[in-house]
Amino acid sequence: MLSKLAIRNVKRSLKDYIIYITTVVMAFSLMFAFNFVSFSSDIIELSEMMENLKYAIIFVSCIIVFVIAWLINYTMKFMFSKRSKEFGTYMILGIEKKEINHLFLIENLILGFISFLISFFIGIILGNLFSAIVMRLFEMPYQISLSTSLTPVLLSFLYFVLIYTFTLFRSSRRMKKMKIHDLLYLEQKNEEKIWKKKKYRNILFIIFVILGITGLYLCDHAFVISDDPSMVGYLGISILLLIISIYGITFTLGDFILAFINKRKKIKYSKDNLFVAKNFEAKSRTIGFTLGTLSLLITLTLVCMNMSFVMKDAFENNVEQQAPYDILVEGMYSDVEESWTGRQDNRKKAWEYIDYIHKNYEIEEELHYQILTLKDHQVAKHIKNIGNNGFYDYDTYLKVSDYNKLLEMLGEKPIHLKENEYFVTGDKTVKKYLKEISQENEDITINGKRLSLKSTTTENFRLGWSTGNSFLIVIPDSIAKNMQIVTELYAFDTKEETKELDNTKLEKLGYYEYKDGDSYFAYFPVTVRGYYESSNKTAMTIFSFSLLYISFIFIAVVGTILSIQTLSDSNKNKYQYKLLKKLGVEDSKIKKTIRKQITANFLFPVIYPFIISVVTAFSINRLFYAVTSASMNYLVTILITIGIFLAIYGIYYIATYITFKNNIEE
Repeated sequence: MLSKLAIRNVKRSLKDYIIYITTVVMAFSLMFAFNFVSFSSDIIELSEMMENLKYAIIFVSCIIVFVIAWLINYTMKFMFSKRSKEFGTYMILGIEKKEINHLFLIENLILGFISFLISFFIGIILGNLFSAIVMRLFEMPYQISLSTSLTPVLLSFLYFVLIYTFTLFRSSRRMKKMKIHDLLYLEQKNEEKIWKKKKYRNILFIIFVILGITGLYLCDHAFVISDDPSMVGYLGISILLLIISIYGITFTLGDFILAFINKRKKIKYSKDNLFVAKNFEAKSRTIGFTLGTLSLLITLTLVCMNMSFVMKDAFENNVEQQAPYDILVEGMYSDVEESWTGRQDNRKKAWEYIDYIHKNYEIEEELHYQILTLKDHQVAKHIKNIGNNGFYDYDTYLKVSDYNKLLEMLGEKPIHLKENEYFVTGDKTVKKYLKEISQENEDITINGKRLSLKSTTTENFRLGWSTGNSFLIVIPDSIAKNMQIVTELYAFDTKEETKELDNTKLEKLGYYEYKDGDSYFAYFPVTVRGYYESSNKTAMTIFSFSLLYISFIFIAVVGTILSIQTLSDSNKNKYQYKLLKKLGVEDSKIKKTIRKQITANFLFPVIYPFIISVVTAFSINRLFYAVTSASMNYLVTILITIGIFLAIYGIYYIATYITFKNNIEE
């Protein structure tokens, strides 16, 4: 009996649940798709690090489980409220509360199980799509497969069981607390107005705005003082302040806007503004906490999506910086660090690598060059913090012929130096210092000869040129005499692209071994571009996929909640819109009023997150500035992020508008 009634109710309520079902299907489809990718043998075999993808996806899925559980619990609570009169009537007719509870739980289990089955088939399609993207990233062929291992299926089903166990338990507890009177009048119950006095409301609104500004300020400056251990504390405080500010502004802004409109009669009584404002007022006071949560999710979505693009660029740029050539043998010899022992043995070891490379690879271009120094500080004195992160704290030099050959191997144009000129090239971390050096135009003296500055650049610098130094001084070959060798390097461009396996083969030849004082070191001096590409593509896949996974789920959750809340108004507003039509309002104007009402509901929770995301983009750019490419433009990135968000968000907006309009016209 209960099963038949539950199935009938599911069919009858399907229209109300359609957006909810769509989101649950999307959520479980993404869960299964990412599990499909992370447990795929083709993906795991791409690199040594790819095994970490499954752990990253499982970790992210644990977060997603809580979010989806909250979404389903919220939706069940909403539908319970909507059908409370029906359940109250059942109790009046003598049906026990326990049976009514079982009826509601069976309905939701049916809907959930249907959603899970649909998501299984969609997840396989998405899983193949994501796998194809990853395989294409690694330039590997991919064969579409409709089969999968048992592990991702069982893991996805475990998530389903955990989510519905939690939500059904919460629903059961909610039903047990209800009485007939509560059920009959539950739908009419609204949240109380939190700020009953305008004075307190306005003061609190200003306080929450100040807290938000303070949070953004601390977030921005946490990255300025990144060498300070207190950075983590600043960042934690800024996040806490922003969360408080998001909820506080959401609670107070609605009343603040409405008070502004009510005081200005020209705006209030113009066209349909009063009608829209009153509907928005009722909504903002009824679901204040929900709107705050949605604003928080939107903020996290935009930040995660922006981070995914920044990380992608950072990983791609890291390959160009650290491994500009197919193979680079470094640290062959140094007569600067006199405390090192075993230097001559290491030079012999370096030639073992070089002999192996010549015998096993077809070489297109190669260059043996040296990084030189006088242990002076003529340029270094202008550059702060160059001793950090392994950088030398003195000037390092490179002959112009070697510099031009290194540029030629990268396809870059050479430079021309006169016998009395020098040139400085560096990475982005020293850009402002190089600009100061250019403005001062200071001469330097090398081996008794005075050189004038030709120019400076950060356009084509590679960290791999100098084993991590942040800048190099390029000088004429004739001047580079009687200078100490910081390190020797050998750059190779091979005919075939190097792979991750090439690094393993070279690594088997052994490591450098040396002693600096009382400390013993072992160091692998070979940089293989194929290994760097594989490692960075793996890391990029893990980070970008995880962040985008979170972003898409959060957008779906926000869109679903707003759609459900807005569509609930369509039933309440039927009489009002019918009355407007009887008063002679044209259909086109009624549709315009509907659009305004829906726009107000969808626009309100995104305004503040957009402001936060734009401001935090500056902070994120500050954090990753040194490792992103010169072409990286954080303003373009944030615009792309907002554009993607609005594209998906807009689908929910359009679907809600069409459904709302149809409900009104029925």
